[in-house]
Amino acid sequence: MSYPQDPYGQHGQPDHSQQQYPSQGYQQHPQQAYQGYIAPKKPLDLARIVTIAGWVVLGLVGVSYLYSLTQDDEFGPDFGDRFFGGMPGLAQGIFWAGVLLAVGVWLGKQQASD
Repeated sequence: MSYPQDPYGQHGQPDHSQQQYPSQGYQQHPQQAYQGYIAPKKPLDLARIVTIAGWVVLGLVGVSYLYSLTQDDEFGPDFGDRFFGGMPGLAQGIFWAGVLLAVGVWLGKQQASD
């Protein structure tokens, strides 16, 4: 039998919207804070950090020198003046980058011998 007012066939079904659920079956559990994954601690690789710092310094000094070639600054508008005028700063940056790289290699050899 079909009912035209009930197209989904739910005629005669009880109304569940007013139903109350008993609370006695549910228990409150204390919540614990999630600790997350704790990775095992690895020793600090100082040689690698110093070596990376040396390469970063070398790259930054190189980019700074190339940028200074494109600017009109205290060395004047002539390209030759800017090129040779920036050489002392470039040489100093290369020296300190070399020092960092040498210290990184030395630390790496010290860690390998231990």
